[in-house]
Amino acid sequence: MTDHDGRETTTETTTAATGSSARPVDPDQAMAIREVLVGTAGVQSVGEVVVHRLEKGDVLVTATLGFGRRTPVADIVAVLSEVKAGIRVALPDARTIVLEPEVAAPRADVDPPTDTIIIRGAD
Repeated sequence: MTDHDGRETTTETTTAATGSSARPVDPDQAMAIREVLVGTAGVQSVGEVVVHRLEKGDVLVTATLGFGRRTPVADIVAVLSEVKAGIRVALPDARTIVLEPEVAAPRADVDPPTDTIIIRGAD
């Protein structure tokens, strides 16, 4: 599967049903969730995705999403909201959605104070 920029992704979706009356998540719905995650602009990578159908028919979705080091925090928040909305369209029973953002490297919008930078002289 490729993301919105045409890069290959290695997303694995785990589905489970818990409780005596729980029914498994439809594989097509699990695939639709993966497509939402990979296809949302701003998401650079998708890690582990877990979909659990709970006893009362509700669904719990957890996913790890990767963002670039220069992506502003405000943009990450907006993308996470967009992803949640897309998941709810793909799987209306999704009552709880937990998205864990991961940043590829040190944040560009978090600058260290200049008094922590030490430049050694030649002497």
